[in-house]
Amino acid sequence: MPSVLIIDDEAAILDNLQFNLELYGYTVWKASSGEDGIRMFETHIDSIDAVITDMKMPGLTGLDVVRKIHQMHPDMGIIVLTGHGDMENAITSMREGAYNYLQKPFQMENLVLSLENAIQKKNILMENRQLQEDLIKKNRYLQGLHDSAQLILMNYAPLSLPDFDLFDAAYVYKSCDKVGGDMIDIFEAGEYLFFYIFDVCSHGILAAVNTIIIKAYFSNLKNYRSGTDMTVNLKNDFNILNLELCKNTPSGIFATVFAGCINKKTKVMSYASAGHIDQYLISGNNLIALPSSGTILGSFENADYEVYQYQLSPGDKLMLYTDGLTDFWGRIASSGGLPFQEFLEQVKSEPIGIAVDLIHQEVLNALDNTLDNTLDDDLTILGLQLKPAENEPGDDKA
Repeated sequence: MPSVLIIDDEAAILDNLQFNLELYGYTVWKASSGEDGIRMFETHIDSIDAVITDMKMPGLTGLDVVRKIHQMHPDMGIIVLTGHGDMENAITSMREGAYNYLQKPFQMENLVLSLENAIQKKNILMENRQLQEDLIKKNRYLQGLHDSAQLILMNYAPLSLPDFDLFDAAYVYKSCDKVGGDMIDIFEAGEYLFFYIFDVCSHGILAAVNTIIIKAYFSNLKNYRSGTDMTVNLKNDFNILNLELCKNTPSGIFATVFAGCINKKTKVMSYASAGHIDQYLISGNNLIALPSSGTILGSFENADYEVYQYQLSPGDKLMLYTDGLTDFWGRIASSGGLPFQEFLEQVKSEPIGIAVDLIHQEVLNALDNTLDNTLDDDLTILGLQLKPAENEPGDDKA
């Protein structure tokens, strides 16, 4: 049952309105002055559905009442009763927050219709306001999840690479605002040097979860194999990781992974690539593409992965990256820059640290020429070089 607060300094009008509105099913609150009406409204603000106020009253006028109630409850439906010759104040009251005004004398049916519409509008406005508040809360919650996921990924990424006796390494890792799924690492375990780079498709919380699953798997290998000379089995690692992702990630979320190891004694590099874009081995003056050896991870339980091997020589370099780099490089090429492979040809003779820096700088220069100066995807590059033999001329260290 809707309730209405009536404010009027004439007792006869208050009683008449109360009698008629109660016949229409309304609960009526009465106040004989603007001051009493404001106090009553403050006390019962959650119980009152609409307000009817006379315009001309001693003390607080109807216009004053409209202003004060609108400040306390912007959505409240207020109807102003006014006499002839007071149209200016009536129109002003509409500007100040009143829903409608009626000139005396008026038909009760018109007042009731105006009340129904005022209450309906108030309820719609309050519902919309509540939906907006809920949406703001939801967005804040999701932003909190987003920020937490991004912080976790940043903490997972290496702050720096360790020094290795036989290898030089350099990397770039920049997470985009959307919370991507790139990750890299490089570490020694027994007689092997391990390295990997991967990219989880999509962005947001799901990408972060999948990134954590893959990172955790490789971290377990790192901890388990450190200090041991156990046999490396990349094929088995990829098969296990693929099944783990198939079981624990939603359909349509997958990852591309390039992982390998180098025997520090024989200098033989073994690698497996799950749907990852071609990476490059720079050997002498040759730029050798390292293609995928199997399908993406996390989509096909019966997937299988081959392991390819290369005999490395002193000075050989590996250039690893995700498609965030090559996709952005499309902008560089379309703006008159060199295609990525041609740019690699230009920097292939540089030490690995300089080569990675030159690639990174080319991206930064291109970003400076964009309107929003932001990346749509993670930018991840990992460079690795087998140090030249000590008796070779020149110093090729990064």
